[in-house]
Amino acid sequence: MHRISAIFVLCAGFSIATLALAAEPTTADLIAGLKSPDIAARLTAIDDLATQGAKAAEAVPELTALLKDPSPQIRAHAAHALGNMGEAGKAAVGELVKLIGDADADVRRKAGGALRQLRPGPQVSVPLFANMMADADPGVRLRAMHALADAGEDAVPFLIKALKDPKASYWACLVLRDIGAKAEAAVPNLAELISSERPELRREATLALAAIGAAAAPAVPQLVKALDDPLDRLPATFALGAIGPLPPEAQAKVRKTINDKDQILRIASVWALAKSHKGDRPYMEWAAKALIAFLKVSDPNCRFAAARALADLKPGPEIGMPLFDEAFKGADDKVVAGALDAIAAQGAQAVPGLIRGLKFERFRARIAYELGEIGPDAAPAVDALIGLLQDGHPETRKEALHALAKIGPAAKTAVPDFIKALGDKDEDVVHVAAHGLGKIGPDAAAAEAELLKVLDSKDESAAQFSALALARIHPKCAQCAAKAVPVLIRALGDEEARYRVAAAESLAAFGPLAKSAVAALEKAAKDEDKAVQEAASAAVKAVGG
Repeated sequence: MHRISAIFVLCAGFSIATLALAAEPTTADLIAGLKSPDIAARLTAIDDLATQGAKAAEAVPELTALLKDPSPQIRAHAAHALGNMGEAGKAAVGELVKLIGDADADVRRKAGGALRQLRPGPQVSVPLFANMMADADPGVRLRAMHALADAGEDAVPFLIKALKDPKASYWACLVLRDIGAKAEAAVPNLAELISSERPELRREATLALAAIGAAAAPAVPQLVKALDDPLDRLPATFALGAIGPLPPEAQAKVRKTINDKDQILRIASVWALAKSHKGDRPYMEWAAKALIAFLKVSDPNCRFAAARALADLKPGPEIGMPLFDEAFKGADDKVVAGALDAIAAQGAQAVPGLIRGLKFERFRARIAYELGEIGPDAAPAVDALIGLLQDGHPETRKEALHALAKIGPAAKTAVPDFIKALGDKDEDVVHVAAHGLGKIGPDAAAAEAELLKVLDSKDESAAQFSALALARIHPKCAQCAAKAVPVLIRALGDEEARYRVAAAESLAAFGPLAKSAVAALEKAAKDEDKAVQEAASAAVKAVGG
């Protein structure tokens, strides 16, 4: 008897000890672990703090101190962890900036990534990432490029300087291409690079001008000259077409390439000439027929380029709709996608043809996507899209839900299906369902009870989409506001500016019922993103702050 009792006590003691070992370490435990003499233990403590993120904000001073550690591994891991600390991590920005010049490439990469996450503002980040563009390490340059593209127009002055640096000019062209029309100030400098001795730099400068579009018109004379160089002819033709009507001299040169051996150049030439004859129906018919012919060639890149060119030209349903039949004869999904883009570019007039195409099971997901891209004008397809929600392919069901969400209020007959989707095991489906109910608005009132349940979900994104939906469906509901406002306050700190804007607008919709969000909105009114600033400022007034 005593032996059994002793065994029980020993087993119980073992279980308690095992549970203690398995328990999650506290932030205080992990901070203590940062001082371990064992580098592996220190790295584990740093990574665990990174996993805790903003909840471990009290560790910021200790992690900041580790940025000066002799070990590059420690410095890199500490920089990564600080990037996860949210607002509290901004206290380390000064030390992270110093690491951009670190001798170790991984440390530089992690410091750059952390600064991008912490969003210290364009005054700090833009000059910093502009300097990183000249780094020899591709990983460092890649992070700098992403950050500068995110900064948009604010980064352009620094990128103009980078265009004058032989080491950074190529990368600066790539970023300016991503920024697009907002990079207009860089046009003169990009035009100069068209005469560079480096072929790859000429090409990227030309493509950046194409992305800028009509505002790059001052560079047209240099681009016309580039048509004489066999290496530059294709990007120059593309850029001239993107910028606007071709001047007479350019038209004459481009016509000579319509029968060139290079099929991609021929496609670009037809497209560029058609862009200069927008109102000329016979010319557009000629261009559409020429491009449709390229859908039948053996090279899939050519077929795809032709489909994209047709999508951009939008030749009109009477010219473009015959393409619909061609689309389904292609054996290449990539080409079919491009051809469907061309059809969808016709807008509302393409909807009947797209509905007909749903009989082809293989292309249903893509057609549903295209109907979603058309948006509210695709309302006649609502019943067909609801039918796709019973399709055996998960991707088709998701795209149908997406499309119904984008159609908005006209898809109100799909509310029962959206409510059912809120209980789906797939998180993406739940997100789309909540988003769609919000887009439908007051006509989705029947979903209120289910959306309130989703607010308690462990999936923060699902909770956010539900909160946004409730603000649109029933903004005067005190119960909805009581549960949704805390979720929306958290959403004001989302990494993506569009979600921060949506959260502020939803709080504004709740009006005085969102009074508890005033402090968070006032803080958001100082956000680095202008759209967030404006939305938060308007929300402060709406809630009565």
